[in-house]
Amino acid sequence: MQVTAEIEAKSFPVGERCSVELLIQISEPLTVGDRIEVQYANSWMVISGPSHTRELQHVDPQGEHYISVAAESDGAEFDLEIKKRHLPFPEGIVRHGRHIIATLGRGSIPSGTLIRIVYANTFAPDLAETDTVWVRVKGQAPGAEPLLTTTAGPAEHLRIIVPSGVEPGKEFVVRIVSLDRFDNRSTTRYENESLICSDGRTIVENLDFIGSIKVPVRLEKEGAYRFRFRDVLSNVVRVGRGCRGPYWGDIHLHTKLSHDGYGTEPYAYGREVSGLDFAGVTDHWQSLGQGGYQQTIKWAREAYEPGRFVTLLGDERNPGQFTGHHNLYHRDEESFTASAATRGNAIFADAQQEGHLQAMLDPSRAILIPHHTGLGWRRISLDGSLSEAIDLDACDDQGLRPVMEIYSHHGQSELWNPQHILSYEHNRMRRPERRSNVSISGPYYAQSYWMKERRLGVIGSSDEHSSQAGRRHGGIAAVWAEELTREAIFDALRNRRCYATTGERILVDFSVAGVPMGGVGQRKKGDHVSIELQVWCTDILLRAEVLRFRFGEDSAFVTIMSEFPQPESMDASFSLEDEVRGDCLYYARITQEPLVWPGMAWTSPVWIDIV
Repeated sequence: MQVTAEIEAKSFPVGERCSVELLIQISEPLTVGDRIEVQYANSWMVISGPSHTRELQHVDPQGEHYISVAAESDGAEFDLEIKKRHLPFPEGIVRHGRHIIATLGRGSIPSGTLIRIVYANTFAPDLAETDTVWVRVKGQAPGAEPLLTTTAGPAEHLRIIVPSGVEPGKEFVVRIVSLDRFDNRSTTRYENESLICSDGRTIVENLDFIGSIKVPVRLEKEGAYRFRFRDVLSNVVRVGRGCRGPYWGDIHLHTKLSHDGYGTEPYAYGREVSGLDFAGVTDHWQSLGQGGYQQTIKWAREAYEPGRFVTLLGDERNPGQFTGHHNLYHRDEESFTASAATRGNAIFADAQQEGHLQAMLDPSRAILIPHHTGLGWRRISLDGSLSEAIDLDACDDQGLRPVMEIYSHHGQSELWNPQHILSYEHNRMRRPERRSNVSISGPYYAQSYWMKERRLGVIGSSDEHSSQAGRRHGGIAAVWAEELTREAIFDALRNRRCYATTGERILVDFSVAGVPMGGVGQRKKGDHVSIELQVWCTDILLRAEVLRFRFGEDSAFVTIMSEFPQPESMDASFSLEDEVRGDCLYYARITQEPLVWPGMAWTSPVWIDIV
């Protein structure tokens, strides 16, 4: 039997109302009881984010998301059923996946008859991509799975992205990217445009491109530079001898392999649109299966280019003994493969066997990173039900947790403050999904952990569920690594040589007594330490702060510096001294415009021990 299947109109603009018509023909007749099965990609099932699913129905032709199946054959009628199923791994958990089953209930359908399946009164996804529609007729796949494409829209905003540090005379790329209202690379054409350097030079004229362009540039003179395209400025690039990094990445990314995710090209967007140096796919282990782990490895292998772009291997694991949500990352492919949580595996991460995970992981080759550490889902009862708050004292992690996510699209995890403009209550309300969660009161935040003597560094990551790594406001990590390789990025995270931003490339250099962020210094009681903070923002700097905690003396963090430049500026440099009266730690916090959704950065602390 031969099966052909195709989409009548193969392309739809993102976010637009539409109906999708799938046309099927087979070389054999269908009789009563024969089945046609269809499943659309998760992107066509979500509403406006990972939480909400379109409710497919086959009862009301005028209602939303209506499914109908009809054949050009007299008397033929189908019985329809819509079931939940996660297509990449049917044995896994389900959120968005919907399996459409059309069983011929009456009549017969001659071979070659056109069968039309209509997905009506719906809308195209917000993600510009091409994905397949899964089709089976009497269990047999078509010769080629039909392709369904969504196309980007016109530009609504621009991003100008440059590396943060380069050697004098070394070529680097200025990336100009125009984005539509959903952050896809836009379809807008730019003509006769110029790129201007902050030193007043015109770098290039007569630029002509659609969507994005990479402009090669060399700067011979040492200094800090930005680039302007139209009225948009880039982040800063420092030019100097030995100037390298930090490298920028987003290592908390979900794809269509997750039951609540969508998207087929997880690394292409991060590399080509967001201009990241590294990224990591962390799909939910419950959604993966063996095929999902193999796909994760395949994506990572294909995109990994040492010195240009790094992929980290990981999954979202959430082992119960650690409480709350965690991602598990690996230094190498062998470690990732050995710990895959698949059925029949020695460390399948269910309630009975999750203890094996801790025993079998080597802290030099694997790390667990907790995220949204004080989060409660939706309406939370007073007894803490629906809480995902992380109690670091619940389990000895044996050195597996060197860093935490202090920010993601859920909000900030620095301290408990439901009124904070970036709190869990507010942050996702700005996104199309418009979802409000709850900040759990208790010792579940970075400041809480630090006060309890946990030496954790911090990163930002998006927890993006549409494969779009590095989107503005999602959260990214800045990592001071020796080189751009998987091993070096992993080792820098393990050594806490990292900091977090809300998605803006705010460049921060912070040290205490010459010890860089994430490090540990030693001083005698009564010594004075110098604290150095330099900041290069991507918008007007609103506030630069240095906070301190003295163990055995303080009950809360003390702000020992809180400054803003006057007149207003994007860059600032601060120096101060502080007396060491006992073991203590310091970290810096940066806030920049715009007030409605500020960009922020948090450094990993510097610890000072008394000797």
